[in-house]
Amino acid sequence: MAAGGRRPAVTLPAVLILVCVLVATAPGLQMLLDEDPSMYPDSRPREFWYRRGEVVVIDLGNTNSCVAGYTGSGKTTDDDTMFQFCIPSWVAFTDNGTSLVGEAAKNHAAANPEATIFGFKRLLGLRRNRWYDEDIVQGAIQRVPYKIGTRDYDTAIVQVTASDGSVKQLEFSEVASMVVAELKNKAEEYLGRTVEYAVMTIPQHFAVAHSGAAEYAGKMAGLDVVWTVTEPTAAAVAHGLHTKLRERGTALVLRVGGGSSDASLVVLLDGRFQVFGYRMDNFLGGDDFDDRVVDYFAKRIKLKHGVDISQDRIGLGKLRAACENAKKALSSQDHVQVIVESLVDGVDFSEPLSRSEFEELNDDLFRKVMNLVETAMVNRGGIKWSKSKIGEIVMVGGSAVIPRIQNLIRDYFDGREPNIRRKPDEAMALGAALYVHSL
Repeated sequence: MAAGGRRPAVTLPAVLILVCVLVATAPGLQMLLDEDPSMYPDSRPREFWYRRGEVVVIDLGNTNSCVAGYTGSGKTTDDDTMFQFCIPSWVAFTDNGTSLVGEAAKNHAAANPEATIFGFKRLLGLRRNRWYDEDIVQGAIQRVPYKIGTRDYDTAIVQVTASDGSVKQLEFSEVASMVVAELKNKAEEYLGRTVEYAVMTIPQHFAVAHSGAAEYAGKMAGLDVVWTVTEPTAAAVAHGLHTKLRERGTALVLRVGGGSSDASLVVLLDGRFQVFGYRMDNFLGGDDFDDRVVDYFAKRIKLKHGVDISQDRIGLGKLRAACENAKKALSSQDHVQVIVESLVDGVDFSEPLSRSEFEELNDDLFRKVMNLVETAMVNRGGIKWSKSKIGEIVMVGGSAVIPRIQNLIRDYFDGREPNIRRKPDEAMALGAALYVHSL
């Protein structure tokens, strides 16, 4: 107590600062930022003296994760060759207690969906006693088949029940570490030596707790995470914007991933990328596009065969895999045949799907992606950035290949072509590797 029994006054500026801190650290909010977290000392490399060949980049995603790096001694660039490996961000637990990672885990989903974990990047570092974290947790609970619970200090965890009734409880950092360990092994097999150091890419909105959880996943996998690079910066470098943009040049970076999407306005200042506009949605991406197609065919199956598969997790898993493959195929062709043998009760499923039907099913979701772009183009003062001031338009993420989204971007920027790498879902790992290599 203060002298005289009076409580110390809480000033208005203190309250405002507290509110700003709470808002700025809320990953579940769609928000606008005027600064790049990489500007601050805690995101700078710790005595970055490691040779180029000793450091790999880990790009952890909700759908796919990648490792990238360089071979060679690192003393000169002449003997350096870039490498990259990507795997699905899936972890599964079998009845005999073993764990599966990557493609094997994804294939296991049809057999036991509740023991197969995916889409966990957005859940890293979340505390369920914070309303803005709990909003994301609740959103995930509605979308995934596995159970999400709570542990000490209100940490969000995943719960997996084995066939003998025993329950395995894991923090999402532990699940992520299994994916990182698999990527580490792939890098070591390729390089023929042990990998100790890593740089990790993180979303622009990740606060200290969420970045720390990602770094802890790296540590549990046996890596010393020496630095983090924000995803917009990695995407910008992957597309060569550090050489294409002039000082104070501006680029729009649109990432449309499997589980989430975001739009960033990246400005080159004093040789560094800074983000002056940012908008994100934790639950908008390729998975949602797949859901629309799955729902469409589930209704067709009920009408045609009188079978309701809405509660059949195995049947839905098979249908979802077929719809995801159809979505990918429609990026390069106008029609596909969606085929699932013995979908349910011995019924074989085969139905056509056109690109126009796919676009119609997802029209409102594609426009939500564009809303991210339109909102990111408005600064805190409510002033809209001129489209003519945007020097480059970059698209990354697995769903960036969808023609309809590309066309919406072209229309918004008056016919200008977006800059898209051949494999946009791998761009950020490559960009971060280039960024680290240049140091």
